Amino acid sequence: MRRSREVGGQGRVPGRASSSSGLGRCSASAPQGRAWWAVLSLAVPLMGLVVGQTVLLSRRFGASPALAPVDVTVAPSGGALISETAVEMATFGDSAMAGVGVHHVEDSLPVQLAQRVADSTGRPVHVVGYARSGARTIDVLTGQVPRVRREPDVSVLVVGTNDVTGVTTPVTLARSSRDLLDALESLGAPVVMSSLPNFRAMRLVPHPLMEVVLGYGAVVGAVQRHAAAARPLVRLVDVGGAVGSELVNDEGMMSADSFHPSAAGYGRIADALVPAVLSVLGTAQPLARTHDRQP
Repeated sequence: MRRSREVGGQGRVPGRASSSSGLGRCSASAPQGRAWWAVLSLAVPLMGLVVGQTVLLSRRFGASPALAPVDVTVAPSGGALISETAVEMATFGDSAMAGVGVHHVEDSLPVQLAQRVADSTGRPVHVVGYARSGARTIDVLTGQVPRVRREPDVSVLVVGTNDVTGVTTPVTLARSSRDLLDALESLGAPVVMSSLPNFRAMRLVPHPLMEVVLGYGAVVGAVQRHAAAARPLVRLVDVGGAVGSELVNDEGMMSADSFHPSAAGYGRIADALVPAVLSVLGTAQPLARTHDRQP
């Protein structure tokens, strides 16, 4: 009687064992391959949809019409002045700071914020707006800060939404955020920086783009917080956390385009920013410089 050849004491013929094992691997990999293609067939159209929605959104709101550049002096509402020396406020950023969504300059965020500062300090506030609709962080650095000719007592910054919708890479954003805050600090005044808004308030943003915006917004927000950290002259205010839910739940806080705040919405953002502005003004030395910067 012929004995079978043993391999490892299992009584298996090497050739047959190898063939059976290979067949098993092929059988197991087939469902995995089909699952991969199924996922890919869903992911590709979804990514195409998101990209298409992003392009349409950027074209519609990337550079929305804004008010004329702000350059006004507001007096305390009560009329009584504690000092006639004006506080110099410079504002920078994107459409939220440029007044998109309102029709009158007094309803814009810079002027509403200046009015609250004037009422709280009993001093006039001269506010100059350098913001432009559609601006990203790099645009504020290269196109807005160089235009400053009068040294401010406080700079206020609202930026980042277009870095989210335009998907500025984290590496690029980290570098431009650091450079921007360096440039603002070099103006010689404290900087009050707003966090990103609560994007859920932007009701016109469709799904699934909203989920993408929320996810990447978390990345951009983390980059901004890191850039602002350990800077004594920079105060980062969590505006989204303070008043974001109001803008989400109250349609009256958003303008007719369902993307930008209304006058009431800008007023609530100003309410969130003003304590930080007053705080840094109270510690700024010297206050209310009046000499111009050289070109």
